[in-house]
Amino acid sequence: MNHDYNHGHDHDPACTRRARLCFAQTLVVLVLGLVPLPAGWAKARSALDSARSPELNRTERETSAGGYYEGLIGGDGSEGARSELALRLLGKPSDWGRFHAANVAEILDGDFLLFELKPNLRRTLFGQPFTTNRYGLRDREYTLAKPPGVFRIAVVGSSIDMGWGIGTEETYVNLLEDWLNGHAQRRGLARRFEVLNFAVAAYSPMQRLEAFRRKAVRFEPDLVIYSATLLDTRLIEIYLCDLLQSNVDVHYDFFRAALAEARINVGALPREPDGKLADKTAIKVRLRPRYWEFYDQTIGLLADDCRALGVPLVCVIIPRVGKADSPELRAEPVARLRGIAAHYAVPLFDLTSAFDNEDPAKLEIAAWDDHPNARGHRRLFRALAHALTHGQPLYQTLFP
Repeated sequence: MNHDYNHGHDHDPACTRRARLCFAQTLVVLVLGLVPLPAGWAKARSALDSARSPELNRTERETSAGGYYEGLIGGDGSEGARSELALRLLGKPSDWGRFHAANVAEILDGDFLLFELKPNLRRTLFGQPFTTNRYGLRDREYTLAKPPGVFRIAVVGSSIDMGWGIGTEETYVNLLEDWLNGHAQRRGLARRFEVLNFAVAAYSPMQRLEAFRRKAVRFEPDLVIYSATLLDTRLIEIYLCDLLQSNVDVHYDFFRAALAEARINVGALPREPDGKLADKTAIKVRLRPRYWEFYDQTIGLLADDCRALGVPLVCVIIPRVGKADSPELRAEPVARLRGIAAHYAVPLFDLTSAFDNEDPAKLEIAAWDDHPNARGHRRLFRALAHALTHGQPLYQTLFP
């Protein structure tokens, strides 16, 4: 019996190999988790950490967002490839984030705006109703001429403000309009409010300025809300590369001066056979130190426009869900945005704490996408309503 037992177990080569393989796999996992790895192995650990956690680190989340935005506005999205495996392991569908595939945006060839939402849309996007009005706004229907007794607020922003991944009626912009009208009614005021949403996913600060000049002004707003995010310098980078790739005029003298100082000759940029820029990295390296300067100049132009029209301007900082915009990581960009707003005497409301102390899983539209869901938009609405009504001069403007 002892002989049979030992022969069937201790000396079975296949069993021994399986045991050794299992031990080796366990040892590798322990080593990857406990031992500092050389630089070449760092990416492996990062991928493993990301794959086993729904909360990517800031670098990976920004890379992922950058890849999403690159794909949204016509780029290849290759810069988000490092985190794509982790996102797929979290359950991300292969078609998630392909905004153009949903056929809701129109490319504007040779236009500084580059793209805009199509008008009169009635679609379902990621299981949610995605609609636009006759003017191509992700909003309710409004007349171009402002009705008597109406106070209009124009919101310019990007994907969160547009309402990426949620229904049109669930955006914080529409929630704000409903609340303002209810508050006015409770106070016995005859004034009505219309909050018009000019936000478009992936719009950089310069595109938001262009949307204000080209579209929002036509609706005669009485107040302008500029929405900033902590990814805006990334959007500036993507947008500038797309302008250069499309050979679109850069429009502003401060852009032209920066390109000249960086020795970037737009007409002589090397290109691939398909027309794409051959070396985006070199362009980014040369221009990256100027992004905050570009931001400052853009807000300055918007502030000048609003003052010329006699329309108040306020800035808000809108957060993403999760640790990527946690207090310790958002401190520097928030301080920069505060400095820019102060430079032009523009009131700024920092809403970045709206998602603090809340489980991200309850506020994001998916584990692989940190845009806020309907519950997150309700929190944004409450934070913005509080900010608007607790600033005495602004409250008097809204509810005289």
